[in-house]
Amino acid sequence: MPHLSVKVSDPRFITLMSVLALLVLVAWLHWYFLPETSESRLLTVGGIAELVLWGLLATLLVGTQIWTLPVRIRQMLTVGLVLWLVAATADVMDEFRYQPMWMSAYMEDVTRVLGMLVVTLGLLSLIRHVGRTMQELETLSMIDPLTGLSNRRMFRHSVEARLERGFSLILMDLDHFKHVNDRYGHDVGDEVLCKVAAALKQLRSNQCEVFRLGGEEFAIVTEALPDEQLVELGDMIRTRITELDAAPELSLTLSAGLGTLRNGEQYSQLMRRVDQALYRVKDGGRNQVMLADAEPVVA
Repeated sequence: MPHLSVKVSDPRFITLMSVLALLVLVAWLHWYFLPETSESRLLTVGGIAELVLWGLLATLLVGTQIWTLPVRIRQMLTVGLVLWLVAATADVMDEFRYQPMWMSAYMEDVTRVLGMLVVTLGLLSLIRHVGRTMQELETLSMIDPLTGLSNRRMFRHSVEARLERGFSLILMDLDHFKHVNDRYGHDVGDEVLCKVAAALKQLRSNQCEVFRLGGEEFAIVTEALPDEQLVELGDMIRTRITELDAAPELSLTLSAGLGTLRNGEQYSQLMRRVDQALYRVKDGGRNQVMLADAEPVVA
């Protein structure tokens, strides 16, 4: 849980102590130089409201120093809240001290308005910053951090968006990838995955999306293709991965299952068909592509 350091060298602590000293000075100047009112209004509804407002502003000021904020936004909120607090302190003191008109009209009102203006600008900057951050996090949640490809979550979004117009699906596994990690280490394994992803990225277009589903599993979602074109695309990908110079003395191969969404078919049914084709490829010797419910295309 975040906390405020009590070290004297902490700029945030120095800021709070400086603000506290300023507010004490404002209150003392009122107390020492201004005459007392005939009747204190501090415990009236208006006086209590001003005390509550002062407490809220002070809490916000402490919060801006405790929580992690961009420096520029913290500075804006700090300046605005300090100005507003000075005006609020004068308001509280006005409940039992007579203020001349120039003080009430200029010091309080102008300082309050300036403070509110700066706080508003700071809040608008904070809202914009939060919006950008949320958008970036949303984007990051859709991207595989290792390869830069879209991840399984984005894969789900993509196929759901294509359900009405239909699509073709290629599910791919790198063959015996565990042996790559065991023999060369995970660093080389990660490098191999990145090289495979770079090769697959060249296929990306408005009609063709590439995903890393996890581990050595990849997928391609494209516009609905005739079986012959889909098999041709799958075998082209298989060949490209086979020819990839991924690591010294490493022969990399790929197995793939292919399929196109049928009329009235659910996404989960297509996944099952294509997944079964991929498993048949693995059982049949790997380094092949197989159309769902069809025979394998042998390398």
